[in-house]
Amino acid sequence: MKPTKILIFRVSSLGDFIHATPAIKLIKQKNPSAKIYFSSQKKNSVGFVTPDLLPFKKKIIDEFIFYNNNYLSLLFFLIKIFRKKFDKLYYLNEFTTKSREKRDYLFFKMCKIKEMHGFNLKGKNTDEERHNYIKFNETYYLCRTVDKHVKNSQISYSNLFQNKFYSKKKYMTISMGGRNIKKTWKFKNWEILIQKMVNNFPNLKIKIVGSQNETSNAKKIRKINKNQIINMCGKTTVKSLFRIINSSQYHISHDDGTMHVASVYKKSGAVIFGLTAPKGRWFPLNKKQKIFYPKKDINEFNPDYIFKKIYYDLKNLR
Repeated sequence: MKPTKILIFRVSSLGDFIHATPAIKLIKQKNPSAKIYFSSQKKNSVGFVTPDLLPFKKKIIDEFIFYNNNYLSLLFFLIKIFRKKFDKLYYLNEFTTKSREKRDYLFFKMCKIKEMHGFNLKGKNTDEERHNYIKFNETYYLCRTVDKHVKNSQISYSNLFQNKFYSKKKYMTISMGGRNIKKTWKFKNWEILIQKMVNNFPNLKIKIVGSQNETSNAKKIRKINKNQIINMCGKTTVKSLFRIINSSQYHISHDDGTMHVASVYKKSGAVIFGLTAPKGRWFPLNKKQKIFYPKKDINEFNPDYIFKKIYYDLKNLR
């Protein structure tokens, strides 16, 4: 008897994929003998991470299927999905518009997939109507797509990613990057905040992590104190990024992929959000991360305010 073939679809960056991993774990638990495929768009942009590169602890996905955002690639993607003859589809894609959801539904319908979960074509017309993000985040609702009876307390990253990293050197990590200006704190704010941290905690070591796009700003930050600040931007692989954050004592970032890596490892830290999604939607599972969510604009948070809020956290680092 052939194993059940399950396709999971989600257009995902690093953070988007990590958000979905508890739902993928649920799919694996409900279908232990199934062969599970994950499909997503591959973007040719600096800092974009394909999920096949992540340091999984055990195999929850058997094969990754990627496509590029052009007609020829989409045609080959359609043919490949059709030929695989999938038994089930779990559509875990981020909801944007009703028309996009209908388009994706028709696309997979052409692939002759027997069961399709996650579409809500006759339901609510907006994301805010569908979900109460003040109460639950995106991860919870993705898990509900798989199991309508799942409880929030059952959702976790446990046993998903490698956790054998350890460093004898004590340090904290900071990620200043972001692809969206609405969710990126001004560089001057980062300069002032880090200057205050260095002045008040002369023994604190800081590793700046990020892509090559953040290299220039990280070099400027390092000039504040070269003995305390290390520039790691553009110098890490995906696996080494996980290792660095897992071995850190504290992590500060925007709402980016590194926030979710810190959440995976239950790191204490702070997250400065922008107004790019409903409040609560992208909040991490990890309750040790202090959330700063603005009323109007991410830059309404000044460095003095953030520093006061995290002062005792930093003071207690050993």
